[in-house]
Amino acid sequence: MNRSVVTAVGSMLIWSGFAMFGTALGQAAETGTIKGEITASGVRNPENVVVYIKQAPGEYKPSAKPAVMDQRKLVFVPHVLPIVKGTTVVFRNSDPLLHNVNWLASKNGAYAANNLGTWGQGDSRKFTFDQLGHLVLLCNIHAEMEGHILVLQNPFFSVVGKEGTYEIKDVPPGSYTVVAWYPQPRKLKAKSAEVTVEAGKTASLDFTLGRH
Repeated sequence: MNRSVVTAVGSMLIWSGFAMFGTALGQAAETGTIKGEITASGVRNPENVVVYIKQAPGEYKPSAKPAVMDQRKLVFVPHVLPIVKGTTVVFRNSDPLLHNVNWLASKNGAYAANNLGTWGQGDSRKFTFDQLGHLVLLCNIHAEMEGHILVLQNPFFSVVGKEGTYEIKDVPPGSYTVVAWYPQPRKLKAKSAEVTVEAGKTASLDFTLGRH
């Protein structure tokens, strides 16, 4: 009798696994992927390029879990933080010294200059970014520190690593404008390109970036 119970339970577990696997396959079949390679001239590598869909249909709610921007070893970590509009960011200090977080007014006029204050190790501050835009983060105690927050309309983005590749998954089928953006435009000028995404398929899109 015990064997029968074990067999039944095992069957239920196997069935549950197939059900979840089938759901994942269904989601993948209904959406597509954009992937490609970034080639950059004038910089060591294309690390910190953000590739994103400029505008996607519908409205996208931010994650209930705040994003995190840390200050660690006198560096903003991550260097570039793309987020969906409405996201709350927690600014942490992991260094055994005082840090400050402030930014100048954004170039698009969406954000005024702001100073969140100065605090020590283990403390934090929060701010909700409810408008699109790019903010340059500074620390008025350590002039060499700089970070970036890019507030976007949708969650379809990818931060490029040193290897220069990117992948944006779970994109609804459709035609989109995709942007390759670098936090220092004097070094790498942003470029955009059109792409069509089909359900269950991968669209390839490469970018070559430079000063012009």
